[in-house]
Amino acid sequence: MIDIRKLSFSFAIFMVFDGCIEPITESLWSISVDSILQTDGFARDVAVAENTAFIAAGQSGIQVWDLPSRSKSIGFTGYEEGGTFLEFNDLLLIGRDETNKLIFVSESNEDVKIFHYDGGDSLIYRNTIMSDRTKDFISFASSVDQFIMYSADNDDGMKWHTYNLDTTNLFGIEFIAWTPIGGTEIYTPGKPMGIDSDGVNFIALAVDQLGVELYSIDALGAAPVLNGRIDTEGNAEKVTLVEDGVFAACDDAGAVYIPKENFSDVYTTYRFAEDLTVDHVAVRGNIAALTLGSKGIALYDISDPTMPEERGIFPIGYSYKSQFWGEKLLVCTREGLQILAVEH
Repeated sequence: MIDIRKLSFSFAIFMVFDGCIEPITESLWSISVDSILQTDGFARDVAVAENTAFIAAGQSGIQVWDLPSRSKSIGFTGYEEGGTFLEFNDLLLIGRDETNKLIFVSESNEDVKIFHYDGGDSLIYRNTIMSDRTKDFISFASSVDQFIMYSADNDDGMKWHTYNLDTTNLFGIEFIAWTPIGGTEIYTPGKPMGIDSDGVNFIALAVDQLGVELYSIDALGAAPVLNGRIDTEGNAEKVTLVEDGVFAACDDAGAVYIPKENFSDVYTTYRFAEDLTVDHVAVRGNIAALTLGSKGIALYDISDPTMPEERGIFPIGYSYKSQFWGEKLLVCTREGLQILAVEH
């Protein structure tokens, strides 16, 4: 296990002299590298189902890893469609529906492709949904043979649809696809970049220069209703929905926290990490992990989310996105999927 406490401390001191931030060194947290899963390409995104990681590995396609054993189960560089093998170009987004044994992927400025994967050695292409301007998506299985997907569409706003499994037999040949049976698109004057939802009550949408929108739903599959839109410093690119509010990554303007009630009344945001370029925020308990591109990650204590306190910047390599897996932090980097232990 590699301890990078000294590395993070040195970086923090450098930043002090560089005049960007001034962390309190006595209150810095530390991280240690548990493992680095060596993906063949850059690890751009990860979806976790129980103890399995589904990784969007850029031009290297989809990789499936068993997290407890830190071992690679299988990888797919492409798929077969109509008798032709097609290679993945540059996978950026990935999702997993464990109930229906589906993997969703999207490449840069592409639509969402659906594959059946049941844990074996076969990846079966089903069909394509959403549009070629999809920037982010999230899905929920509503039942066996049905799921609901919300997407941030850079042209059309927020799209949401309910999809049913459709099996057709034509001249003895079985055709299987997922077809929409409900849903629509909701116009927004902003440019949707990121989306998150709890699948029960709320949907958060990052709309670039116009900030963040919050929607309410009565139940999974119900029509979203706009609660309000709040402008943010910089461009809101990704959102993370938590119990009482929304965290937004705002590129070179840092990050913000917005309580849910502020969308309909106060319209106040709580900005932090102002001197950092933030691409994504992952949250567990009182920990917020910010991915910073070439600067690695930053950790913040969000015991009071309206007053986040910096706990260190860690130059672990170029980082795209992170997600908690139990007590561990999974970080998508150019070196692979890093599994980190946060000591605080």
